[in-house]
Amino acid sequence: MNTAWWRSPGRWRQLALGAGVVLALAGAFELGQLRAGHNALRAGIAERRLGRELERLRQENRQRAASLAKLETDAEVNRQAYAQVERQLAELQDKLIEQQEEMAFYRGIAGVRGSLAIQEFSLRPAAGGSVQLRFVLAQPQPIGREVRGEVQVRVEGMRDGRAASLDLEALAAGAPRRFAFRYFEELTTELRLPAGFEPQRVVIRVVPATAGLKAGVESFPWVVSS
Repeated sequence: MNTAWWRSPGRWRQLALGAGVVLALAGAFELGQLRAGHNALRAGIAERRLGRELERLRQENRQRAASLAKLETDAEVNRQAYAQVERQLAELQDKLIEQQEEMAFYRGIAGVRGSLAIQEFSLRPAAGGSVQLRFVLAQPQPIGREVRGEVQVRVEGMRDGRAASLDLEALAAGAPRRFAFRYFEELTTELRLPAGFEPQRVVIRVVPATAGLKAGVESFPWVVSS
């Protein structure tokens, strides 16, 4: 066997070079595997972190949507409650005004002693150019007995530059003159004024026929309300 070939320096250099190449290739392969695994690990960690962040954002979005829906519901409830309170206040104010008017009416009745009271006098336009006359007669305390009597109405004013007075008979045909009631009675009639007559006031004289009551006279300015 020729051992000189194995012992030659050139052969050993070739073997060393080949071994170095093999080792270098093996090292490069292992390094590539390590880097690939490291990158995969980093990618997995990043993916899990992004997944958690995405879930957190979704949870916050659901919470904010629920809060917004609750605020909208509360706002609608508040609007409905406010509207209901406004309606109730309006109803209470109407009832209060009505009660105040009734109290004023009955205080007027209670304040009269010895003669019948004339309440709620008014003059309003009526059909055909006439004027509606309306007032309420109420008896004084003690309330409960029936009262009877007669009402005399006249309108005073000016005619042809002179003072003039017209009785109810001349202004309204068939106008009510007699009354009979226990608590109060409303009297209404339509007055038709003659041409050239300028009314200034209405004078109402109440003449009771019931014992214990005296006659009374009241004057009201001629003011026709719409």
